[in-house]
This record gives sequence, structure tokens and C-alpha cells, in this order.
Amino acid sequence: MRVNKAWEMFETDMWDISEVTDGNYVSFIYIIQFPETGEYYFGKKQIYKKVRDIKNLKATSVESNWPDYTGSSKCVNEMIDAGMPYTKNILYCVKSDAEATILETALISYFGLHPDCLNKAIMCKARLPKNRLDLFKVLQDLIDMLGVR
Repeated sequence: MRVNKAWEMFETDMWDISEVTDGNYVSFIYIIQFPETGEYYFGKKQIYKKVRDIKNLKATSVESNWPDYTGSSKCVNEMIDAGMPYTKNILYCVKSDAEATILETALISYFGLHPDCLNKAIMCKARLPKNRLDLFKVLQDLIDMLGVR
């Protein structure tokens, strides 16, 4: 039986859940974890429908289904539907979906070969942004925060 959990922030000293929809971000990267097995899954989610960049966010923009979202992975959703205990944590909020794509891809590339990682593919096409160093620092912080598993 599915229990739909609320999102929490992974790093509560750095983020508050109210910041997700405060108008400063349009996407986030996340981790869904299954504590009993140690397995985990990385993903990204747009916060607003059809808004891929903060420059396009308007007062009339409509939120996506992000509060109830549990990823696009069939395997992850089957585990949740079967009633396995899990957590949903937002790792980092970003101002563009392209940034989220790059960070998600980098995390899957880094952790994806570990047997506990449930991600099965890396599928993205994204231009590297001008703020490469900023995103590189974010990625370094995320890897440090998540630790080597």
C-alpha cells in the first residue's frame, strides 16, 4: 500500500522547505532512499509547469505535481507501492532546469555504479552553463554531503 511522504530538505541547516516555492527556484535535485535496504535514487523535478528558467517564472505560473512526485523510475515506484519505508529529500534547488539536469547527471555518474544506486540510465542533453565553477562547487558540496557509500 502506497504511503505518499512529504518532501524534506536533506540539509536542514542550509535549506528550509518553504524556499522551494519562494520564487527563487524552478527545479530541484533529490534523493529517494530506502533505509531498510540502503538503496537510493537520484532525480530532478521542475517546481512549476512549463517553467524551465527563473527568468520565465511569473506570478501566474502553476506549480507542478512536485509535492506528490516520487520519480520516474518504475522500480522505485513499485517499491513505494509495495509499502517499503522510504524518505524523499531535496538536495538542492536551482534557477534553471538545465542546472538541475547537469547536477542530476553528475550525481548519477558519480554514484551510479554503486550497487545500491537504483538509477539505471543517464539520459540528458544539456549545455554546460557559463557558471560552471559555481555548479562544480555545488556538486563537490553534494558529494561531500552524501558521502561515499
